[in-house]
Parts: sequence; structure tokens; C-alpha cells
Amino acid sequence: MKTRRYRGDDLRAVLCGMITDKVVLNRIASQWTPDGLFDSPWANLVGRLCISHLKRYDSPPNGQLRGVFEDWAASHPEATEIVKLVERFLVHLSQEYEHQDSPPSSEFTLDRAGRYFNRVRLQNLLDEATVQLEHNRPDKADELLSKSSRVELGTGSTIKPHADYDVWMRAFEREEEKQLVSYPGKLDSFLGRVMVRGKLIAWMGPDKSGKSYWLLDAAFRAIRNRRRVAFFDVGDMNEDDVLMRLGSRAARLPHREPRGFWYPTSVAIDPDTKKTKVDGEDRKPERLLTAPGAFRAYKKACRNRDIFRLRCHPNSTVDVYGIMSVLQDWQREGWVADVVVIDYADILAPPVGIREPLDQIDTTWKQLRRLSQEMYCLVLTATQSNADAYKAKAGMMTRRHFSGRKTKLAHVNGMLGINVTPEEKQVGVTKLNWVVKREGPFTEQQYQIVAGCLAISNPAVVVAGGKSSGKSAES
Repeated sequence: MKTRRYRGDDLRAVLCGMITDKVVLNRIASQWTPDGLFDSPWANLVGRLCISHLKRYDSPPNGQLRGVFEDWAASHPEATEIVKLVERFLVHLSQEYEHQDSPPSSEFTLDRAGRYFNRVRLQNLLDEATVQLEHNRPDKADELLSKSSRVELGTGSTIKPHADYDVWMRAFEREEEKQLVSYPGKLDSFLGRVMVRGKLIAWMGPDKSGKSYWLLDAAFRAIRNRRRVAFFDVGDMNEDDVLMRLGSRAARLPHREPRGFWYPTSVAIDPDTKKTKVDGEDRKPERLLTAPGAFRAYKKACRNRDIFRLRCHPNSTVDVYGIMSVLQDWQREGWVADVVVIDYADILAPPVGIREPLDQIDTTWKQLRRLSQEMYCLVLTATQSNADAYKAKAGMMTRRHFSGRKTKLAHVNGMLGINVTPEEKQVGVTKLNWVVKREGPFTEQQYQIVAGCLAISNPAVVVAGGKSSGKSAES
């Protein structure tokens, strides 16, 4: 029998999804054929056992797979070779569970399964068509190729709502999905349920308004939520800059400011003057942050797990597809990003083959949206506002303050405006407002006041109307 070798990590990842994830198993079961979809007899056996368990108990086998398989093996004593291969897989599976931080999303696994199954399908078709051609039967070969249909599982697959109850369950479960990035007090409720998978969220503000701090802070909050974060700095900072800020955020100590720094303890609107009132204190650290201290603080924050990966590229040297290529390499290792942070979109390399600058901007933001959808992750980035945003009487950031091409506002799920006056910047106060928001009610003039401490890389220490101080607000 002719055999072929495929990447074992693809095969194992798809089988793991069938064993543990009901969404994955349901979708694959709807496409299953009598001969199976894998290019391996033992893998097709495991797939059939999973589907039989689903039909009987309406759930994937999970930890019960070994017992199900042992029952099958007892009734098939002649299948010694298949039994050995399945046993080896089950050992590998138990070891993987012990070291896995969090399972990949159903959509990611289904996309991977679709690519794998279609690769197997095409190879089988090519082999069969080649045999027909060798026997001088081109009509048969053409018929084989023309009648073949794709295995549709992940993004872009056909959904039949009248027959597939699972797609309804998944849609409503997503509504209750836990946020990947969470903030203190009323800021969380002001933002709404936007920091979830499949979304593209951006901050917009003038130069030096804190965009990079907001992006790094969001990455750190995702780390604290035990999410895998891929951070791409594409020319705004270098590795040293990012690591020093990350260390300050984790240790809550400045790596500069030896003479002291301002630390806010509360922020609110004064009822009499209607102006922002912020209380705080001048702090003089007993020590500045050092490399050993930053390293220890970060290891504690990430629980000594591989959940944050950093790539720094010079300005305009990597585009969105370059970032996707890196993420796909990491996925082949089994490391799947929940959150992708790009600091920041305006200095990405222009898309290949597009000369018009405005078209380059539009295409870049389309590709960022595609990244969030295809890899089913939360994508966070930032963009520069136009010159009008620098004016003293500019007011809240609005749609008119976009730079480049307006269509970037159409591609995001939400665009947050960073509103900072020179006076407010001195005491760490920022007003955040929604410039655009795809879901839920909003107005551009509604805003949330926060006060932060950039000396420790935290732009949201306290929130107006929320928690005023303490460890919980800083986390």
C-alpha cells in the first residue's frame, strides 16, 4: 500500500479538536465520509470513534476516549499495528494536555482541519487521476477532478441554519465570551464587549498622546488574563524600549524618573467648575527598576509561561502578510495567539503591488481586518490623527480627525479617540471616546475619564466613577 507523510502536528491538532471540542467535532462529522478524511487508517479510526460517541452521547469523548478505544481494540485483536499507533497518539495527547495553557479556538482548529483535509483530498485525487492517465483514460481523470468537492469547515464554509443547531449555539456562546482584555471600574463598561476574538480595535490620537502606552498596557492586561499575546513593534520602538516599559508595567516601578513621579489616586469631574479634578501624590521610588527586578516581575505576571512573544521590525519593513506569516509559523509550533498587537498600523510596510498611497492605507486596514477574522484573534493597533486634532479647540476626537484615508474607520470594529490637553497630560489624565463603534450605541461626545502613570507604563490607573486606587485598579 502506498503511504504518504503529512505534517504530524496538523493531524494531531485536528484529532485533538475532535476529541475535546464539540463545535469542531460537529462540523467535521457533517463532512465525514465512509472512508474517513484523514490519510491514515489509525487517525480515521479515532475520528470514527469520536463521531460515534457524539451521535450516542451528544458530546465529544474527551477523557473517555481511552476506554472507548480499549473496547474497540478488545474486539479487533488482529489490528495490532493500528493499536500501537493509536496508543502512541494517546500518550502524546495526555502529555500535551499537561503543558497546554489554553486550547486553540474552534474556528482556528476548523480552518486548520479544512486545509489539512483538502490537502489530503487533492493528493488522493491526483494519485487516482494519474493512474487513469497512465491507462490512457483522460476522460476518467477529468471526471474525477470535475466531480470533486471541497471539504468546507472553517472561515468561508457554507452554513445551513435550518439543520445545524450547533452554529446557533456557537453564535450565542460568543455573545457571552469572556473579554480578552479587561480594565478597571467604569472603563470596562464604557468600552463594552469589544475586546474579544475576531475584532479589530484601534486607538486614534495625535503624536505623543500615549498610543504606544495604551497598546502595551492592553497587551499586559491580556497577559494577566492568561491569554497568548503576539506583540509586533513595526518601527515605533526597539526591543529595549518595549522590554523596559513592559518591565515597569509588571513591577510597578519606573526605569527612569529617579527624582520621583506623579501618581494619581482619584479622578473626577468637579461639580462646580465642570473641570477634570485629579488627586494624586508625588512618589519617590526607593529604587529604580533593574534587569533582575523586571525579569522576576514579568515571570510572576505571566506565571512563567510562554504567553507573550515580541517581534520588533524597522519602520516600513514588514506588512500585514509578513505578520501573518510569523503567526502561522508560531501556530505550526502549537503557539496560537489570542491577541495580536501592532504598534502601529501607519508605519507598516505598504502592501505589495499597490502604488497609490491612499489605496495602500485602505488595503492595509482591510488586511488587518482579515487577520482578525482568519486567525480568529483580537487585533489591536493605533493610528495617527490629522493636524486638526492638535488645535486647542478641537474638542473630542471625531470622524473628521482621521488621517490618510477615511475608509480605515469602516474596516475597524471600533476606533477609540485619545483626547489629551497639555494641562491634562502633566497629571496623566486622558479622555477616551468612541470615534466609531460597530456594535452598540455610542456618541462621539460621550467619554470616559481615566488617569494614568506613564512612569510605570500604566495609562489607566484610576477611572472616574470607578475604583480610586489600590492594586486592583493597577492590575
